Amino acid sequence: MVRRMRHRMMGDAEFVFSVLVRESKASAVGDDDKVYYFFTERATEEGSGSFTQSRSSHRVARVARVCKGDLGGKKILQKKWTSFLKARLICHIPLYETLRGVCSLDAETSSRTHFYAAFTLSTQWKTLEASAICRYDLAEIQAVFAGPYMEYQDGSRRWGRYEGGVPEPRPGSCITDSLRSQGYNSSQDLPSLVLDFVKLHPLMARPVVPTRGRPLLLKRNVRYTHLTGTPVTTPAGPTYDLLFLGTADGWIHKAVVLGSGMHIIEETQVFREPQSVENLVISLMQHSLYVGAPSGVIQLPLSSCSRYRSCYDCILARDPYCGWDPGTHACMAATTIANRTALIQDIERGNRGCESSRDTGPPPPLKTRSVLRGDDVLLPCDQPSNLARALWLLNGSMGLSDGQGGYRVGVDGLLVTDAQPEHSGNYGCYAEENGLRTLLASYSLVVRPATPAPAPKAPDTPGAQLAPDVRLLYVLAIAALGGLCLILASSLLYVACLREGRRGRRRKYSLGRASRAGGSAVQLQTVSGQCPGEEDEGDEEEGAGGLEGSCLQIIPGEGAPAPPPPPPPLPPAELTNGLVALPSRLRRMNGNSYVLLRQSNNGVPAGPCSFAEELSRILEKRKHTQLVEQLDESSV
Repeated sequence: MVRRMRHRMMGDAEFVFSVLVRESKASAVGDDDKVYYFFTERATEEGSGSFTQSRSSHRVARVARVCKGDLGGKKILQKKWTSFLKARLICHIPLYETLRGVCSLDAETSSRTHFYAAFTLSTQWKTLEASAICRYDLAEIQAVFAGPYMEYQDGSRRWGRYEGGVPEPRPGSCITDSLRSQGYNSSQDLPSLVLDFVKLHPLMARPVVPTRGRPLLLKRNVRYTHLTGTPVTTPAGPTYDLLFLGTADGWIHKAVVLGSGMHIIEETQVFREPQSVENLVISLMQHSLYVGAPSGVIQLPLSSCSRYRSCYDCILARDPYCGWDPGTHACMAATTIANRTALIQDIERGNRGCESSRDTGPPPPLKTRSVLRGDDVLLPCDQPSNLARALWLLNGSMGLSDGQGGYRVGVDGLLVTDAQPEHSGNYGCYAEENGLRTLLASYSLVVRPATPAPAPKAPDTPGAQLAPDVRLLYVLAIAALGGLCLILASSLLYVACLREGRRGRRRKYSLGRASRAGGSAVQLQTVSGQCPGEEDEGDEEEGAGGLEGSCLQIIPGEGAPAPPPPPPPLPPAELTNGLVALPSRLRRMNGNSYVLLRQSNNGVPAGPCSFAEELSRILEKRKHTQLVEQLDESSV
């Protein structure tokens, strides 16, 4: 696998950025323009043996160079680049960094051309994720391509530094005036020895390291996906590189390069739904930044100077486009004002120029907070800048720190826990940045004593007596409850007596049948003349009695017509089945009309006997008895 990749210029490359650098412009040697490519590919030069196999999926950042006038070789490397060289690109952590985006500035002038690259840093345990921004000068990249080469060594089966001789003209170089004078007018005129060397040695031995050997910016918990930039010349004369960095969750970070570091001016969320920024384009004519993402394209202004309300806010932002105008008392864009030199700016330090200015903005209003002793209270304070430090002062002099005396200082404000009288006073919230202190919020806190809970006192103490109206309410409530209990007891006693009286008159029954007009009724003797606990004599007397004696009344429903008056009852005759002969009229009561069994209230019972119990006893004794054939269920 390694041997096969030795003959390839790239190994599974993923291109990130390319740019044409005008190196021929004002060149003293007649050099050619060059195209620089930034990409990632599988590492082939690291380790050997099992280590190489275990790191086969490891990708590294590369920068490659090709001459614009490269026509390929005549016999060797036909239709292929003869000037292709590549080198390792390093930012901060070589083994755990991934190239995400690159931009170039001043590509028209090779002496000032430089590149900015965004890397994401992550460890193999995924415990740390951060982003780094590095700068690379063109002169440093050219020095690497002019240095030693790498070579694949068959004996050790690994890549190593080439220590042999280098043929002439130098492999990978462009056609210059000196080579033209020797008869090499194009790449097809190069000798085969030079082309064979380029084919086997496309990789440079030295890596390209960032300017000053370290990143300009390291930011944790952020993944940069793209970046672009433009140089901005300030009214005072210096020129600064202004960068726009896109993140994986749809934010834009605006930053200015200051010497060996970067200052983030503002962070803007441009998409409601988190999505990766895929492209950034600056239009100086429109003074706009165009942000490309999967959901669409958004246009943003390159500067928003009007958001800074005071002179200190304007200079603390350190935006090359913005400056404080003493004439209009506003933060203005340098491109919109004629007298640019009158603007106050301090890009390098960000804290000078407003000492004599009174445009510090109106002071915040004093807010009063009142709280009971022992309670917690939060004094909000919103910091306008992520670079500012919150400072709390009590009564204008005493500084408050987190965890001191019941104070908790957070990003939302100051939390006073278990407030005590000594916490009362005037609190001021300041934003401290670059030695400047700005008052953001002012509070007057008053801690009142808590209302004591009523404690039990002696009866002879005057304060222990209840108020007259309260005592009256207690007496009325007790009287009402007592009366209610008496009424309930009387009701229960009455119901018990009534139930006992009805239970004593449960011996005689009547089956009455009457029409709506209260017509005649059919009188019927009881089925049996004997109830549990009764004597035969009583039964005979009741069986021979009248309607008010021992009989049942049949009361038909609305659907049955009123029958004529019944004939006098005949003496009971004993049938073969042992039942007393019943009138035939009873057999016609099985219509669809409903029958109500009503107990007669006349007569005095001789014992606990009910109609349901009597029927159950008779039916159990005479199981084969059927009063009516084909009984209709709906008539019960």
